[in-house]
Formats: sequence, structure tokens, C-alpha cells
Amino acid sequence: MPPARIVKDVVQRIMERTKVPNTYQIGEVCQILVKDNPELRGKDGCWGIVNHVGEFSCTVTVWDGEYTVRIDHLKPLNYLESECQQMQLL
Repeated sequence: MPPARIVKDVVQRIMERTKVPNTYQIGEVCQILVKDNPELRGKDGCWGIVNHVGEFSCTVTVWDGEYTVRIDHLKPLNYLESECQQMQLL
């Protein structure tokens, strides 16, 4: 089995080549999926609010700070706009 670093690099290249669209929007509530990202350890399943949208990543505000993560480390919670606004107040 190849090292995780190599697998991660290959996944990133495939995402860039296939141009998976980033459909997240600022203010959207989503869930963090840690997968193989050691920076996100302890955050699996935590919800956060998108505050910046890039081409292949988002910056998400969670309870202890901000994290810039690839879109494959996020899961949309499909909240209504009013529910997103209520979550932002928390």
C-alpha cells in the first residue's frame, strides 16, 4: 500500500484535472470529514460554517478556529438558509 502522502497527492491531481466544481457557498453549514488529514484530527463530524470558497477548497469556521480544507473533506448538511443563519448565531 502506498504512503498516505502519495495517495493524497494523486487524489488532489485527479480533482484538479477533472475540475470537480466547488458548490459550497459562504454561510453554508457543513460537516467535517477528517479522512487522512492530520490537521483535522478530533474534528470528525464537527459542523462548521463556510466563510471562504476557493476553487478546490473552503475555509470553514469551527468551534476552535478556522481551517482551510479540500472539498472532499466536507459534507453538506443541506440546511435551509434560515437554519444556516441560526447556526451562525451560535
